[in-house]
Amino acid sequence: MPALTTQQLETTHKKYLDASNASPSDFWEALNEIMPRIYKMGYWREMLLEHSQSAKDEYISLPPETDSLVAGILDNSPLPTRSLWHDYKIFGTNDRDDTLLSSFIDDGYAPTYRDLVSGSQYTIKYSSLKGPFNKRPELGRINIKYRQHSDATNHHGVVHPETKLELSSYSEVTYNFARSYSSGDAAGFELALVADTDVTDIVSITWSDMESDHPIIVVAEYQGVAGESITTDSTKDLMLAEINSRNGVSRYRRFRVGGTNNTSTAHLLLKRRWIDCDSAHDLIHIPSNAIIKHALLGKLGEDNGDAQRAEYHWGLVAQLLESDTDSYRGSAKPALNISPNGVGGGMLGMY
Repeated sequence: MPALTTQQLETTHKKYLDASNASPSDFWEALNEIMPRIYKMGYWREMLLEHSQSAKDEYISLPPETDSLVAGILDNSPLPTRSLWHDYKIFGTNDRDDTLLSSFIDDGYAPTYRDLVSGSQYTIKYSSLKGPFNKRPELGRINIKYRQHSDATNHHGVVHPETKLELSSYSEVTYNFARSYSSGDAAGFELALVADTDVTDIVSITWSDMESDHPIIVVAEYQGVAGESITTDSTKDLMLAEINSRNGVSRYRRFRVGGTNNTSTAHLLLKRRWIDCDSAHDLIHIPSNAIIKHALLGKLGEDNGDAQRAEYHWGLVAQLLESDTDSYRGSAKPALNISPNGVGGGMLGMY
């Protein structure tokens, strides 16, 4: 039983909540509290997924529903994964540094899935990811902070570093779906930023009170060379963010990788990340009913200030996860592999 919907799980498990918190929204809130803890307690069944993406820009961004990179292959060659700023610690860095390390190097988080290409200008649009695709969400707000090419030409981007930390100014727009026409639009992208067509950088994307179960995608539509007349090319449009929750901030985990070209592709094994549920049809990856039961009872103990009971139930969750993982693995037992020099390192002949 590796997956259920929130409605299916609620039918069998809402009895483990306090009677005063037994509505569907209460159950979703309980899942949003316990499931992130369970997701971080191991690599049990359905916790891993495969993903492929272009690596031509010398970086990869993990999809929003994933948490970490377990293993990666670049152009059919397996590469190790290195810690944050690995090459900085070894070589240092500067504008002339062309050192290449054959590995996926943790690069922290970025506000968008893909960076806007330097020297180009864009306008920001959105599109529905759920049919009918010509229907906008009826609720919610998106706030986007961005920089424009005109900022620099108007000297808004020139500041003295001695007095201000920001390197340039930014513009801000809030798009309110409740005030927009919500039906009858043509299929395809819908404008989110109508006035500006010279966007060159995204500072942040946040959203609040979005319509449940109506995911959308935020896209940068190519508008040509920065500072010149508008010319479109759909092959140069970029995905910025996927919005599939009521409230959130766009943050994508990045890994740098060197030595790539325009045809480079990365094949990745990733660990899932919990995405807050907000509808009866959200899919939940669970190891077993018993584990969810004890997690809910552990939460109930915490809410009632019963630390001993909470500790008991969460201890059972850890034990059951271990047993479930061992049962699911079957005969595919992990081999002992010791790397004294870290991931990717090793000493020949040891084991």
